[in-house]
Amino acid sequence: MIIPLRQPFVTDVGGPLDRVRDLVLSEIATVDGHTTTTGPDLCFYRFSQPSTIRKAATFGVTLGVVLQGHKQLQIGQHDGILVDPERLLVITRETENVAIATAASERRPYLGMSLCFAPERVARALLALADAGGSTTAETVPAFVMPADANISNALERLVRTLADPLDRKLLAPLVIDEILFRLLRSDSAAAVRGAVARTPDALRILESMRFIQEQHASKLTVESLAKRAGMSPSHYAHRFSSVARISPMRFVREVRLERARSLLIESGARASEVATNVGFESAAHFTREFKRRFGVPPTHYLRSRSA
Repeated sequence: MIIPLRQPFVTDVGGPLDRVRDLVLSEIATVDGHTTTTGPDLCFYRFSQPSTIRKAATFGVTLGVVLQGHKQLQIGQHDGILVDPERLLVITRETENVAIATAASERRPYLGMSLCFAPERVARALLALADAGGSTTAETVPAFVMPADANISNALERLVRTLADPLDRKLLAPLVIDEILFRLLRSDSAAAVRGAVARTPDALRILESMRFIQEQHASKLTVESLAKRAGMSPSHYAHRFSSVARISPMRFVREVRLERARSLLIESGARASEVATNVGFESAAHFTREFKRRFGVPPTHYLRSRSA
């Protein structure tokens, strides 16, 4: 469900994550379930009883914040990861996960939020940080937890507050998201993520390839054709793309197409079959299946869910 925000937020009680919790409870996640405000990448969750939250996948670097209660996470072979208001969860790459929200009740519901960073934004940030020299630690885990850093917590509060004003949401929110991402990637816990990228010619070629995919998303694109254009072997290209973008090349192609489809549905109200063809899907059925997986509802119901 996507809801409009009614008025600017006003509260000065407690620390930044306490204030975010109060804002979300009173203005955003007012009913149980999954709530988005401006798009699919900033989501809020509320449950009044212990619940299993199943997510088919995350799409690159994702920040998870528990504002009230706690949850246990299973990612691949890693399970028993505990996240609560004292700890932030960072998922480092495209991966499947299952989360169980616990300690939830009508009087004190579980409350959480997640922020997924677009792959191109992550690539730019990693390359910028690599300029200063980075760790060469090999990455071994798909996720980690870190203390609820004060700077990140303050930035999260500023991000949530931008949702109350359309201009703030449009102009300031992207800047705050970049700040949060940089602070996450600069943390000691993220050294392995930084170590996966260096400012080398092939990393820069991956960033250029991402821009090419953005521009030519409706064309027939394959790993082989993209690798040839980047001057790499398909296997090396796929490996380096995943290291820089935190997502596989063809998943990135699908994500670009789906995001463009979402924009077209909002801007033009075109039929799903038209949108599927325009953004590069060969099958309307495949498009509908992928759209629902990414955004939670079929394309024909998307505009209706935005106004609900």
